Amino acid sequence: MLKYSIITLLAVLFLTRTYAFDPMKGPARHVSVQITNPLSAASKIGGVLEIRLIQSSFNFGFTNYSGVYQGKQYKFEYQKYIKTQYRNEYFWYLKAFGGDAMYVSSKLEMIGDKSDVKVGPLNYFGGGAGFGRRFNLNHFCILVNCGLKYAVLPENLSDENREYFRLFYATGPGSILDLNLRLGYQF
Repeated sequence: MLKYSIITLLAVLFLTRTYAFDPMKGPARHVSVQITNPLSAASKIGGVLEIRLIQSSFNFGFTNYSGVYQGKQYKFEYQKYIKTQYRNEYFWYLKAFGGDAMYVSSKLEMIGDKSDVKVGPLNYFGGGAGFGRRFNLNHFCILVNCGLKYAVLPENLSDENREYFRLFYATGPGSILDLNLRLGYQF
């Protein structure tokens, strides 16, 4: 599956060469490949494909979580740039996401939890919004954003399983506070 994803990503990059990044004119149209949250790679890592058309940006992303709530999350994010300059830009964003998560208590062993409970995987979906800033450094970019998001878990979740997922909204993929750092290369 990963092999096909990489091949598809490379095909998109080569076929969309018309959206080139011109360092002399600034970011008008381009394609960007980004790594999400590299500082927290021990518990989650992902990537984003961004297609930028002047002041609008369409982002397709994937994140793999390996912490207590391990699973996968897919997202679509729309960014609207408010102030566009060559070096620094501000934007607001809307996102929709969905995925699956599984509670694995063995990941809490380092804080004294010796149980071996597994619940899931459970499907979830949600949305969010926020603001961010983009720093352009020739072909490289850094994006920082802060916002709020909310995920909806299945309604038929038992009370016991709901208790295991209570931290899903604080530390897991459903975290209400949406803080992200992305490092990217723009074509």
